[in-house]
Amino acid sequence: MSIERELRDHGVLVVTISDPARRNPVGHAVRQELLAALSEAEADQAVRAVVLTGAEGQFSAGGDIRDQQSRSIAQHRDRMAVIRDLVLRMVRYSKPLVAAVEGWAAGGGFSLALACPTVVASRQARFVAGFTRIGLIPDMGLLATLPARIGPARARRVMLTNQVIEAPEALDMGMVDLLADPGQALEMAVSTAAEEAAAAPLPRHFITDWFARDIAQALDYEQSLQPGLLNSEDAAEGRAAFRDKRQPNFQGC
Repeated sequence: MSIERELRDHGVLVVTISDPARRNPVGHAVRQELLAALSEAEADQAVRAVVLTGAEGQFSAGGDIRDQQSRSIAQHRDRMAVIRDLVLRMVRYSKPLVAAVEGWAAGGGFSLALACPTVVASRQARFVAGFTRIGLIPDMGLLATLPARIGPARARRVMLTNQVIEAPEALDMGMVDLLADPGQALEMAVSTAAEEAAAAPLPRHFITDWFARDIAQALDYEQSLQPGLLNSEDAAEGRAAFRDKRQPNFQGC
């Protein structure tokens, strides 16, 4: 199992992506585990809020490259359906859901953090989209969640240029909500989640749901395009370049 759970005081459940040797990648199996963990927590009356984090000083390095092999379009679409279910549950979660980001939140890890309605980051955290480096479009809802936070023009540039966003700049941009001292993002996130859980739950849920209204359209768009891109020659070149630690030579096919 790559997911660890710990119930803290005040009913705050900490869900940790735990594969630190590989900087906590978010492959298909991890996404399935996260979906199950969040579903169970939502139904558990002892859980009043959830904090999502990564093990040993990293949030997540993103999608698991080893998992991104060529498959049939139907298989890719089926796997994308898990992403759709996970992200829609996160952005419309009926309980407070807070990301605690230390270190890198890259690619799918970046998307996963922004799918949480509240993001707490260490002052040393760093964010990068990174999808186009491996011949893919941003997924896990980033096409909607990032512009919702920082505006469409700036979001487009962040996604196309893959610029690394340091935590203080991320706060100024509105990408994250709170900054913590290094090593303290989890504790601040737990405290923030407990405070949010003390508020009236129904208004909080309806407000969150309103701001999530455009995300389903982005997820549908991802599901229609990403399966073909995953099988493209450019994606294969992007994966090879990533493994070989070199610049990719894309051909547009």
